[in-house]
Amino acid sequence: MTFNIILLTFSAAIWGFGFIGARWTFGSFDPYWSTALRFLLAGFLGLPFLFYKKSFWRQKNILLKAMTSSIFLFGTLIFQTVGLQSTTVAKSGFITTLYSLFIPLFLMAATGKRYRPTFWLLVFMALLGMGLMCNLELKDLNRGDLLTLLCAIFAAFHIMYIGKVASVIDSPIEFNFLQNFFVAIYSTLFAFFMSGQISLAPVLDIHSEAVKGLVFLGVVSSMIAFSIQVVAQKKIPSHIAGLIFLMESPFAALFGYLVFNEVLNFMNIFGAGMIILSVLLVPVLGRAVTTPERVPK
Repeated sequence: MTFNIILLTFSAAIWGFGFIGARWTFGSFDPYWSTALRFLLAGFLGLPFLFYKKSFWRQKNILLKAMTSSIFLFGTLIFQTVGLQSTTVAKSGFITTLYSLFIPLFLMAATGKRYRPTFWLLVFMALLGMGLMCNLELKDLNRGDLLTLLCAIFAAFHIMYIGKVASVIDSPIEFNFLQNFFVAIYSTLFAFFMSGQISLAPVLDIHSEAVKGLVFLGVVSSMIAFSIQVVAQKKIPSHIAGLIFLMESPFAALFGYLVFNEVLNFMNIFGAGMIILSVLLVPVLGRAVTTPERVPK
């Protein structure tokens, strides 16, 4: 389990730096086109590999699995992006991470599985840490908060779905490249609908921040980190994966400090420490967090 926890933590670190990459792109593109261009890059770079392997034509239902996963991932990204237009960054950051709570609740409802107090302790400790990191004030809830809540629900379903199909996927890289390709289609159509056409002039300057951001988001965040997620979730249960992915926020804060000199106050740092501690305790408490499912007599 420890090695796969390290893999998921590495993915979380990549996604944490993804906030830096996204900010680089926002100087030239709105969030809709930033998302679309990111996945267009990932989707088209993955095509040579897909046509070289050609196994997705032979593997049973892999196209359907990748398409289903891409719907959940697209919903996660879009509902968060749209929600941010009418809510605060602090509330968006916290509400999004509620996927770590939704995953075990959804699994309990679907499978009857129960979780021991040690696991709930880790979840609530991490969520409390997120609240402190975000300087959270849950007041004046609005439409943006509801959309962000939908983002958290889609994120929970994406993590659970990856956890369900990962064990039967022969090539995680191939699966993820297909996922990226489908998200590229959805996000491009959505960007046209929301923003219309754009000028691609900023990407002609290979030294621009927009290009740096898109390359990182498209290649490292989308192609590499999501592939690692599929590999690691072959061995890591979904409820544990959801908890580990909360490390994205402390990493984002760290990179924000290193790149943009963003300063955290004491409570922010304390909250980040709570999240890190909850993840560090997973190898100790995570092996026995679920009670055995009762066998019907």
